[in-house]
Amino acid sequence: MKQLPIVCMGLILALLTTCSPQQMQTIGSDKYYVKIQDEGEKYTEQGNSRYKYELEGFNEDGEGKNLEFTSNHQLKDDAYLRIYYKKGEVITYEEVESDDIPKDLQQLLEDDSDS
Repeated sequence: MKQLPIVCMGLILALLTTCSPQQMQTIGSDKYYVKIQDEGEKYTEQGNSRYKYELEGFNEDGEGKNLEFTSNHQLKDDAYLRIYYKKGEVITYEEVESDDIPKDLQQLLEDDSDS
């Protein structure tokens, strides 16, 4: 029984060393998928150009949510992103291939970009 705290500490250390900071911050987040449909709104913050995007994203259940996020560069038109959303805000995102998105969500994203 005295070894339980040592084992727990070892597991925590193993988790911390094998997970990247990005992986750690996405724990407990919801995933949404979006398709970039515009150039974003360019603005300057502390001398650096940034781009603001406001898009509707869909989770794997097909539920939509309006998502607002920024990027330090202009995102490619028609690119697909996996958005990590937690506590009312976008935590991070990553570009994904269309094949990485469930087919029914691809259709929702295509229908959304047509409107």
